Amino acid sequence: MRVVLDSSVVVAALATPNLESASRVVLAAVAAGVVELVITDELEAEYRRAVEYPQVTRYAAKVDRQGFIDAIAGAAERVEAGSAAGAVPADPGDDMVVAAAFAGRAGFVVTLDRHLLGLGGLPGLQVLRPGDFLRVLRTQR
Repeated sequence: MRVVLDSSVVVAALATPNLESASRVVLAAVAAGVVELVITDELEAEYRRAVEYPQVTRYAAKVDRQGFIDAIAGAAERVEAGSAAGAVPADPGDDMVVAAAFAGRAGFVVTLDRHLLGLGGLPGLQVLRPGDFLRVLRTQR
């Protein structure tokens, strides 16, 4: 099962103390090799920016945030994305997430971002919240 994680999921996993949060469980599935994570250079850069936002550093002050991203990037398959301009009309900054999914032949985008969730499904791609993705994962194992 190939997946792209939006930065909202990475931030949620980092900032919550709840080890059983859906975002953390999704990342644990990646680390365990149960899920194949796809990443692009642009998406990794977005992860790195997002974990340094003040609202994140307040909740994850004692965490090696860049080391956290190193671990995620190290577990991922890096692909080169083409353009998906216009894929997310409400937020063109999210086009890179869809582009990564298409380039990496991912079947899923996992996100907490309302603009991406508002897309519903795209051809060959499901856009799901972390908890919904985990339900799908459990049924396919």
